[in-house]
Amino acid sequence: MKFDDCGSPIDYRFIEVNDAFVSQTGLHDATGMWMRTLAPNHEQHWFDIYGKVALTGEAVRFENKADALDHRWYDVHAFPIGSSDQHQVGILFNDITARKNAERQQQTLVSELGHRMKNTMALVQAIATQTLRGVSERHAFEAFADRLQALSRAHDLLLDQNWASANLTQVISAVVYAHAERARFKLSGPELRLHPNAALSVTLLLHELATNAVKYGALSGSEGVVEVIWSHNAAVLVLNWIESGGPAVFEPNRNGFGTRLIDEGIVGTRHVKKSYSPPGFRAEFRAPLDLIQTET
Repeated sequence: MKFDDCGSPIDYRFIEVNDAFVSQTGLHDATGMWMRTLAPNHEQHWFDIYGKVALTGEAVRFENKADALDHRWYDVHAFPIGSSDQHQVGILFNDITARKNAERQQQTLVSELGHRMKNTMALVQAIATQTLRGVSERHAFEAFADRLQALSRAHDLLLDQNWASANLTQVISAVVYAHAERARFKLSGPELRLHPNAALSVTLLLHELATNAVKYGALSGSEGVVEVIWSHNAAVLVLNWIESGGPAVFEPNRNGFGTRLIDEGIVGTRHVKKSYSPPGFRAEFRAPLDLIQTET
């Protein structure tokens, strides 16, 4: 490494390169040459990173783009070599441009898919509004529209992660906070990445629970609260919905679509326990982790 009088890195010279160097960089006859000579427009951040390694003796692993080298992306491991006063750095690197381009293309496709999905949902809602305009039972249409909105929020969360997974805490928060102010909810549980199908299932399930709480349960008054508590071991997720401080609740005498959706549980496992006790409605849902979790 070469430093100026103020100790700032300004250039580096190649002491030795291997046979793969040319194909990885496009630079020929680099041995003994200074990088500023080979690539005058090479970005300063490369010199800063390697200079820091030379001065501190601390290795670093990173990914970065080199526009001066035909806009290539590199995965780099830089580490000190020799005594500290020699300011020598070893660099193991790999051209990952193809992977980065594929990732960028995937992101473009996912974004376009998300945009079209939103348009489709808006179209479905518009069609439903026109088709059901004369229906006297407005609650049925409103329930449908609300469920569609809940799904739309879940899609947004998945879109942020390239439709690969969704964070359980974020899924729960997005659903319940759409029904009442944050102070009415107590959320507690560990981080967990959900498979897209599980994220949609949990979204619809919690939407029905929150809707019922607003209509009949703890959220129908001004004092009630809802606790959403989840935990998991090596095999099972356990999610509890606990209402308190609201009016007395009673088991419904009819099973509508919302009730059936709740009874399906998470991803259709039907592992559901419900209690209509005086303190408030409670429900426990269980699902095998291998059906809902993703490592992405």
